[in-house]
Amino acid sequence: MPSVSVERIRLPYTDVVVGTGEPIEGKNLVEFRLIYQGRLPSTGNKGRPREAQTIRRAFHPQLKRLWSVKSGLQELAEVKGIAAASKDKEFYDSLNISWPAAGIIAMGRKWNKGGFDFVPLVTPEITLRCILDILILRPEEKRFIFSRGDLDGQLATLFDALAVPQHAEQIFPEDIQADEKPLFCFLQDDKLVSEVRVVADELLLLPGQHELQADDVFAIVHVRLNHVGSFPFDRWFD
Repeated sequence: MPSVSVERIRLPYTDVVVGTGEPIEGKNLVEFRLIYQGRLPSTGNKGRPREAQTIRRAFHPQLKRLWSVKSGLQELAEVKGIAAASKDKEFYDSLNISWPAAGIIAMGRKWNKGGFDFVPLVTPEITLRCILDILILRPEEKRFIFSRGDLDGQLATLFDALAVPQHAEQIFPEDIQADEKPLFCFLQDDKLVSEVRVVADELLLLPGQHELQADDVFAIVHVRLNHVGSFPFDRWFD
């Protein structure tokens, strides 16, 4: 993500970061929101792969439910399952599962990294583009440093968490639970993001907490998606 040198940010703060810059159609636009609360450390020079994986796992149940409650996504998974079974009938017959469940397995195998399956929603295969509006609430007190570079580093960690890990050493298999196989992710690659709008404001306390840490955040990621072609992507979310 591009960075601008600013010594200190006065809240509330708004910025727009252009990614691919490709427009997405207003018609048939699909919208949903992902929520995260907890620690969001700045990426730093060496990155924060374990922290990113922890946040990725926090998004997993939300995305898993999205695939289970939207009939169109179930339809897409069914199509993927039938196609996969036509190429490996013996394997999928042995599973004795529904076509949508088979499709989830097939997509997970396609995006396998380090021996673990991942199911991204936004992939080059279905040529999606997306715009993200991110509201990030974080501490703003004199004892906490709040610089543009710090915020950029936190957003970099967040984007790492939204995407499938790029390398096996970013997965930390000892942390993955049984119900996280496969692990549902939002992006296959953050290059598929067309535009990001960020609003930062003050966090008083996280729900259920009585003290703040310097890297505590409450974040809402408002997702807007559409296909760049003529395929009616919105029907997947009926």
